[in-house]
Amino acid sequence: MIRLVNNKGLLFILSALLLINCATADTGIKPDNPGYIEPERDIYNSWSLYSKGLGYMSAGDYNSAIKYLMDAATFRQELHRVYYHIAESHYLLKNYETAVSFSELAIKEDNLYSKPYLLLNRIYLDLNNTKKAVDILEKLIDIHPEILNVHYTLGLLNYKLRNYDKAIVSFRNILEISNVVPVEDYYKEKAYYYIARIYYHKNLIDRAVEHLKLAIEINPDNSVVLYLLSNMLIETYKFSEAKQYSLQYINMFGMNHVIYANLGRIFYIEDKPQADRFLREAMYSEGIYKDLSNALYLELLHKDSEAEPLLRGIVSSNPLLLSPHIALARLSLRKNDKKTASSELFTAGIMSYKAGQYEVARSLFTKVISINDDIPEAYFYLGKIYEDNQKKNLAIIYYKKTNKLKPNSEIQIHIGYLYSLLNNFEDATEYIDMAILEDPENSKPYFFKGLAFSRNNNYIEAEKLIKKAIELKSSDDTYYFYLATVQEKQNKIDDTIKSLRKAIEYNPENAMVYNYLGYLFADYNINLDESVTLIQKALSLSPSNGAYLDSLGWAYYKKGDLKLALKKLLLAEKQLDKEESPDPVVYDHIGDVYNKIGEKGKALKYWEKSNKLKNDSKIQEKINESFEK
Repeated sequence: MIRLVNNKGLLFILSALLLINCATADTGIKPDNPGYIEPERDIYNSWSLYSKGLGYMSAGDYNSAIKYLMDAATFRQELHRVYYHIAESHYLLKNYETAVSFSELAIKEDNLYSKPYLLLNRIYLDLNNTKKAVDILEKLIDIHPEILNVHYTLGLLNYKLRNYDKAIVSFRNILEISNVVPVEDYYKEKAYYYIARIYYHKNLIDRAVEHLKLAIEINPDNSVVLYLLSNMLIETYKFSEAKQYSLQYINMFGMNHVIYANLGRIFYIEDKPQADRFLREAMYSEGIYKDLSNALYLELLHKDSEAEPLLRGIVSSNPLLLSPHIALARLSLRKNDKKTASSELFTAGIMSYKAGQYEVARSLFTKVISINDDIPEAYFYLGKIYEDNQKKNLAIIYYKKTNKLKPNSEIQIHIGYLYSLLNNFEDATEYIDMAILEDPENSKPYFFKGLAFSRNNNYIEAEKLIKKAIELKSSDDTYYFYLATVQEKQNKIDDTIKSLRKAIEYNPENAMVYNYLGYLFADYNINLDESVTLIQKALSLSPSNGAYLDSLGWAYYKKGDLKLALKKLLLAEKQLDKEESPDPVVYDHIGDVYNKIGEKGKALKYWEKSNKLKNDSKIQEKINESFEK
C-alpha cells in the first residue's frame, strides 16, 4: 500500500506512475464550470491540483477543494486518496449520498486503504444507521485486524445495539492485541469495563466483578468502576470486598448517597456502630436505597412501629436483600417473637450460604440456634459450612446433632462417608449400618460402605458391597466407575474394562470414565488406537483437564509417537501448573519421553521433580540408573 509521507515522496511516486502509464484515460469527472479548461497532463500539475484541494479543505472551502480534487482525479494518480478527500469534502458539506459514492470509489481503487471505511462509518452514524456503521467496520477489521481503535468502536456499536456476543469479541480482541504489542492503558481499561458490563447484562456477576477489578488495577481513579464494584459485590453478598471498594470511593471522591447506603447496609449486617452514620446520610438517596436506609435506621432507633411495615414492604418486593430479614429478626426478638426471629435469620443464612459467604452464614445460623436450639436444618447448614471449609470433624458434630433431632438415612450415610475420609472406619461403618437398618432397599449406604472398605484397602469386601448397590440400582454409572477401581486393585482387568464400558453405556457424557478406560488401555499397552479415541472423547467433554492431557500424551507414548506425546504431556504440565496442582505422574511421564528420545538431562530433571513431589522407589531407581550411566 502506498503511503503519502511527504511532498518529495509523492512527487517521486506520481512521476514513476506517469512514466509507466503516460497515456492517461479520462475519468469523465469535470467540475461544473462553463469556463473549465482541461489542465495539461503534467505530473506537477497533478500534484499542484491535489495539494491545492487539500489546502482549500484545510481552509474550510470545501466546494473549491472538490473542484481542484476533481481536476486531480483526471490524472488517475493515487485515485483512492483523491476520491477519499472528495468524499470527505462532501461529508463536511453534509452531502452524504455523494460522500458515500466517492468513499466506495476509493475502496474500489484500493480496498486496503482504511480511511474511506472510517468515513463511511461516520456517515452512517450521522444518519443513525448503526447497523450499516457496524457492517462497514466489520469489513475493515477483516482486512486490518490490527487496528485497535476499530475494534474498540465496533465493540461500542455492538454494545449499543445489544449485540453482546459480538461486542465481547471486539473487546477481547483488544486484550489479545495487548498481549502481542504495547497498547494504551485506556483501551485495555475500557475493554475490561465493557466486558464487565456485558457479563452483568448476562447475569454473570462474578465474571463482571473479575473484569471490573482488572479495570481498576489499570486506573485506580475510575469512579464509575469503583461505584459498580460496590454495587455488584453487595448484590452478591461479598460484603468485605464491597466495603473495601466503597471506602476507597469515599476517600477519593467524597460523599455518594448510594455508596453510603451500601456501607450502611454492610455495617448493619456486621452489627457495627458505623451503620448509624452511613444510614442517616443515605436517607437522602432515592428509590430502594432511600427506603432501605430509612427502614434500617428506624430499626436502630427501636422505632419498631414505623420500621416494621417498611421492612415487610421491602422484603415483599425485594426478597433477596439480606439486611431487611436481619432487621425483622431483631425487631421480632424485642417483641419476644422467637419463631419469626429464627425464621428470618434462617432465611438470611440460606441466602448467604448460597452466595458462598460462609462466615456471614455461620454467624446467622449460630444466632438461629441461640434463639431456638431444636431446628435440625440450622445444624445441617452449619455442618455444610464446616465441610465446605475442609473442617470435617466440626462438620460431623453438627451433622450428628441434625441426625439426633431428625434421624435420616442420608445424613447417616454422609456422616459415615466423612468418617471414612478421616480414616475412622469403625465409626464410618457404624453410621452407614444405621442407614442400612433404616432403609435396607436404599443402594447408597452399600455403595458408601464399599467406598469406606476401599479406602481401608479391603477391595474384596468393597467389590461385594458396590455390587450389592448395583443390584438395587443398576443404572448408576458412578457405581460402575468405582466398581472398576476396586476391580483394578485386584488385577481383574477384564472385569474392570466391562464395568467401565457399563458406566459409558449408562452415561455417554461421563468424561472421567472415558479417560479412565483410555488410560487403562495405554498403561497395559492394549487397544492403543481405542485408547487415544477414548481420551480424546474425554477431552472433548472437558478440554482443559490437565489429567486427561497427560493420559493422551501417555497413550501416544505407548503408540510410539514421541513427538506428539511430548507435546501433550508438556501441555498437561502447563495446565496443572496453571491450576496450582502439579502432578508427579505427569513429571514422570515427561521424563520417560525425554529418556526415550535421548535427552537424558531433561529426563533426569523431570524424574527428580516427580520424586520431590512424591517419593517413589521406581522413579528413584530411574534416577539412580541415569547417574550410573
